[in-house]
Order: sequence, then structure tokens, then C-alpha cells
Amino acid sequence: MICKKCGIYPVTDARFEAGYNTCMPCAQKVKPVRGTMIYTQKTNGFIEIHDADSWNDKRKYYVANGARSAVKNFSKNTCA
Repeated sequence: MICKKCGIYPVTDARFEAGYNTCMPCAQKVKPVRGTMIYTQKTNGFIEIHDADSWNDKRKYYVANGARSAVKNFSKNTCA
């Protein structure tokens, strides 16, 4: 069987029996999926999964800004 994406390379028998229709070179070109932990409350959170295009759009929102401790943030911003 020929690859459905590129139409050049053959799909190996083992990949075809596993249910794949793409060759190995096309399968290795897949962009990675990324996820971030989102905490809606103090104790529970969930994973928000992004594809590569969505991650590039939202990446600036997931960068840590400032110190990681509320005490350190308070001590830097004194009102004296």
C-alpha cells in the first residue's frame, strides 16, 4: 500500500495491520502536542492540551513572571 499523505513511500505491512495509512517519514513529521496544568481551585487541576499552532498563540500566557512565592512578591513591593 502507498502512503495516503505523500503518495511516494510504501506503508509497511506491520504498520498497515496496526491501522496506520502513512509511511514512517510522514509519521515522523507530526508536530508535537503540548499540555499545561491549569489550576481552577487550590487542590484540583486539569491538563489543557494544545496542538503546535495553538501553543504558539498561547505560549506568552504560560511564562512564569516574577518570584514564585507570595512572600517574596510582597517583600519586593513594599509600600514604605
